Amino acid sequence: MSHLKSKIVILMFGMILLLSLSHAATASQFSIISFRYGVIEGSLEFHEEAHPTDTITYNLTIVADSDVTIINFTLKISGLVGEKWQTLQTEQITLYPMIKGENLTRQMIVTLPPNVSERLYCIIEASTSQGSGKTAIYATYVRIVTYDELLNSYNELLANYNTLQADYNQLLTNYDALNLNYSSLEAEYSTMHTNFDSLDFSYESLMANYSSLTTIYDSLQESYTYIKTKYDASTGELNIVRSLMYILGITTVIFVATTIYFRQKAPYIVLRKETAAKPDKE
Repeated sequence: MSHLKSKIVILMFGMILLLSLSHAATASQFSIISFRYGVIEGSLEFHEEAHPTDTITYNLTIVADSDVTIINFTLKISGLVGEKWQTLQTEQITLYPMIKGENLTRQMIVTLPPNVSERLYCIIEASTSQGSGKTAIYATYVRIVTYDELLNSYNELLANYNTLQADYNQLLTNYDALNLNYSSLEAEYSTMHTNFDSLDFSYESLMANYSSLTTIYDSLQESYTYIKTKYDASTGELNIVRSLMYILGITTVIFVATTIYFRQKAPYIVLRKETAAKPDKE
């Protein structure tokens, strides 16, 4: 957390330092000058005002009124640095053919020296297949920043700093809340991971037991199938034996009943025979 705080503080002061060392020239007004050399015409756009160490841009546009070849086109920007004129930027175009209505644009970025003053001096010189010409003008006015401007810049920087400080405090509060939530989630994760390891170990143990029980079940299933086959065969044989015994029992009952019946009838018949023989003796 302290490492993040240090990064944010360094970033804030770096931004403030960068803003204080470079004065933005983009807010100033632009001026445009036009030129014409033969069948080419164009314009040069530049900042009206800038300060030393500013970075400014010059936008060059060239338009061909008919087919033409630019043999040489030079734009040189100079500034009074100390007590001597010094070339700050040069743009040169050579042997460039253009067709009617074609636009050619160039952008020149100039970083002003810290001791430059007065106006920048621009020289435009062109030589084409259908004419030539030269133009010299004073362009951007370079002046030292006044106390009021520095004060305004300081106030703007201070307001930006206060805004960044408020944003930093809010981000820090959010970070602390997120860090607390992260710690809680990390503790829950550790607990869940421990539970997972325990459940995974139990799962592996249960899977081993399941494999063992499956093997035993398959063995018992084979034994059951074998015993059932034997049981079905024995049940069939037992039913046959029961049928035979049932028939034998019925046969035995009939036989016993018949025997008893004939034994009961036999003495009566003999007695009648003896009685019939007695009258002959008298």
